[in-house]
Amino acid sequence: MICVGLFVMALGSALVYQADLGTGSIGTMVDGVHKALHISRGMADITVSLMLLALVCLTARDLISLGTLISLFFTGFSIDFWKWVITLLPAPSTAGIYLMYVLGLILGSMGTGFYVAVNYGMSAYDAYSIMIYRFTKWQYKYAKILADGLLMFVGIVLGGTIGIGSIISTVTGGFLTQFFIKRSTRLLRRKAVLTN
Repeated sequence: MICVGLFVMALGSALVYQADLGTGSIGTMVDGVHKALHISRGMADITVSLMLLALVCLTARDLISLGTLISLFFTGFSIDFWKWVITLLPAPSTAGIYLMYVLGLILGSMGTGFYVAVNYGMSAYDAYSIMIYRFTKWQYKYAKILADGLLMFVGIVLGGTIGIGSIISTVTGGFLTQFFIKRSTRLLRRKAVLTN
């Protein structure tokens, strides 16, 4: 079930990348670390993940489990697979690019909501968002906006770039992900990750 959710999330991520309207907050953070430390994007991605993982381990260790390990390896390969599939399709029109972005945002949130609802460990980034949710005691949608906003701010300070898509995903991602986490929790009949 974790792999199914991650595979759908990866399709969403690949569509967002292909639309090229700006990455999400984690992409801005990775871009900033890449530029500030003069390391490859891959190494920057690993660095950011390890930093977030360390933070989560100190404050919400119960969020780290098998799903964390699966997401570490499965997500990257899945995104690469979907990016390859998308390159086989005809180049989209301008309207098609925006449609691709919206579809990517929805599928990314849907996949995230499904695999988070399994409640058996999650990626460092998703665990970080849940950690902020627990700390603030806000509804998840607002806590995720704060979590994404903090990552984006640090990324921009370090020299990361943003686009219109970065702003849209930061504002809407929490609402969409909360919607899908709650629906998936009921569908899977799992213990609720979100309790307020």
